[in-house]
Amino acid sequence: CRLQPAELASDEYSPYFSTNQQIIEGFSASAEMLDLNDIDAVFWHVFSQLPDQVTVYPSENYYYFQLFVGGRQMWGNMRIASTYREEGMVPFAYFEFAEFSPLANDFTRSKLFKEKDGVILEKVDEFTYTVRYREKETTFNLHQLKQIPPEQFSLGDDEVFIERTFDESGYQFFLIFNEKDNYFFWVLNEEEVVPDVLDPVYGRTDVVAGRRSGFVFWIDEDHNNRKILASIRQHSVVRNDYFDGPFDQLADNNAKEVNISSYMVKSYPGLKGRIDAYGYYTDTPQPLRVALTTYGTYYTQAQFLMFIDNALASKDVYKYISRRGIIGP
Repeated sequence: CRLQPAELASDEYSPYFSTNQQIIEGFSASAEMLDLNDIDAVFWHVFSQLPDQVTVYPSENYYYFQLFVGGRQMWGNMRIASTYREEGMVPFAYFEFAEFSPLANDFTRSKLFKEKDGVILEKVDEFTYTVRYREKETTFNLHQLKQIPPEQFSLGDDEVFIERTFDESGYQFFLIFNEKDNYFFWVLNEEEVVPDVLDPVYGRTDVVAGRRSGFVFWIDEDHNNRKILASIRQHSVVRNDYFDGPFDQLADNNAKEVNISSYMVKSYPGLKGRIDAYGYYTDTPQPLRVALTTYGTYYTQAQFLMFIDNALASKDVYKYISRRGIIGP
């Protein structure tokens, strides 16, 4: 649904913002004020500052936060995960975020908080959960996506609508599947607010790029000018920021309904018997998920334009983009 100003706050609209003062004071604070190695202390520090009601927009149910302390910038999340919430568990994780330096310390902490840790997760309904810890309670409202096919563009004869998703970047997408050649591709959902400015790339009428996100879209004029996600910034992949693509924000609340795992197996037959209903591997010790990175990456404008031009010169532009230029015989 479209976000209206009245929905942004319980009483009256006020814009969300952060200040340089907050960041500087956080960076300047002594690291002794919050021990980043003590994950229980960090969990309470984050949870204690949440309001009574929060909305979780990303469709994999991550509630993201940023933390500035002791000269370090931490990015993290709490998650009301479909795979854990029925067991009363709340995943929590954070890592040290590096703006540009590849030499940053590889610092990551994670934990599954359970009742024995004092964290109580209770289900109100399919899209509402409460979390209680140390006498504080916060209600997590999961954003509800209407899982209906796109209305502003048509599907091809071999195409099937799989699901609508909500990325942590604020973008919403349609995930589409080609049944003839068994591949996925992502289409921008313009039925909802697009949280960016899409600029035409110089000299082209069929390519636009997001100013904020760096997402590059190829415009398919034969299908109501629908915008196909063609490439994302490689810097975002390396940094693991909010613009690393929609591959990791599948519609978990509707996974069984849309039968996402069956399409994954069709696209990648080697997955048969190895993944669960959500697309997580069942034969690995860590919770790894099939990544639907069906688009290219780039460092420069010349790179993404060459990728799109090569796709247009191929027999199937969609398949070329989906297979990242490696489409085989």
